[in-house]
Amino acid sequence: MSDPHPSKKASSNSFILGLLLGGGLGFFLITLLVGVVGYGYLKKKEQDVRKGWNLLPVVVASQDIPEKTVVTFDMIAQRSVPEQFVTSSVVKPDSASYIVNQRILVPVQAGDPLLWSQFETTQQTKGLVAARDIPIGAKLTVEDITERGMDPDTMTPSFVREPERPQIVGRTVTAAFRKGDPILWTHFHNEPPPVVVPARGTK
Repeated sequence: MSDPHPSKKASSNSFILGLLLGGGLGFFLITLLVGVVGYGYLKKKEQDVRKGWNLLPVVVASQDIPEKTVVTFDMIAQRSVPEQFVTSSVVKPDSASYIVNQRILVPVQAGDPLLWSQFETTQQTKGLVAARDIPIGAKLTVEDITERGMDPDTMTPSFVREPERPQIVGRTVTAAFRKGDPILWTHFHNEPPPVVVPARGTK
């Protein structure tokens, strides 16, 4: 005997099938959304944990340095430390030349980061240093030299002072300079200072 209401049965089956498909799709989308949100949360937590631990280069003592010592290039080195420990008071590698030939006020141990506050900044004499690497035999230009504060107790007569700058521009050096090296009179030929010819129309 045939079913007197086949259309109602088919409609009921389609409704159930649609409900199952809709529920499954909804569950899949919710699961996907939860997964995406959970992944984003985990990545953010990972970044928060790692924040402050990225490494930055700083200047450190390469050896134990006693109090009142005049620091030289061979006493310092570069080391990477977590950025959370790097403040504005820490000397960075691009500023290392500014602490060379400066007197340190406190003792430091090998590996300790060097701080600006550890160096003497008063009663300094302006001396001239190489603003860049200068090869042997080069004639000094204005761009080759710059001034830097130095401890007057360590400046011998061989150091070129700021007021003597015009006397060395144009002279040939007999030794190579690294950036930051002090300019010394002993590194020049014993030649008279270059004659500066005044521009036409000037007296």
